[in-house]
Amino acid sequence: CIMIYKLKNEKGREKAKMDEVSKLKKQVAIYGLAVVAVCEIVSLFIVGFDIGFTVFLLAGFAAALVNFWLLAFFLQKMLDSGNAGFSTISFVIRILIYCAVFFIAVKQGHTPSWVGCLAGILAPKVPLYYFNAVKPDFNTKRKVRPEVQAMYEQEDKEKDDEYWGRKED
Repeated sequence: CIMIYKLKNEKGREKAKMDEVSKLKKQVAIYGLAVVAVCEIVSLFIVGFDIGFTVFLLAGFAAALVNFWLLAFFLQKMLDSGNAGFSTISFVIRILIYCAVFFIAVKQGHTPSWVGCLAGILAPKVPLYYFNAVKPDFNTKRKVRPEVQAMYEQEDKEKDDEYWGRKED
């Protein structure tokens, strides 16, 4: 009976972790698409409407999203199996996808094509950097009363303990 409870508990924690990964993938896709839209609007003022730029901007973005999803997939496989070989396989597959898309863009012989591809590849990175580097740094600079800060830290500790399955003493 205890083993079944532990097994259900582990599956619940694993489901919560996968929900976080799913949420992050959606967030990267949505905000990355917003970055792509901004890149397209800016390009209208710089190069005008260029179908090569637009197509390879979207192709680079699609390649970056596929690579991000493959990274999450292989990371989960590596954690489940404990086999570090998935890391190498993941890297090779993902770099080949990037290279193939960028190679096709460069072979077009049209500068806006490869610039659009590069912008598309980098587009999903912008929300990742913003939400994990810029925004947390901004939040740490705010002044909070010590008793409120202690309450927030306790809540964070409880959430971390729950997430990692640690029990309080």
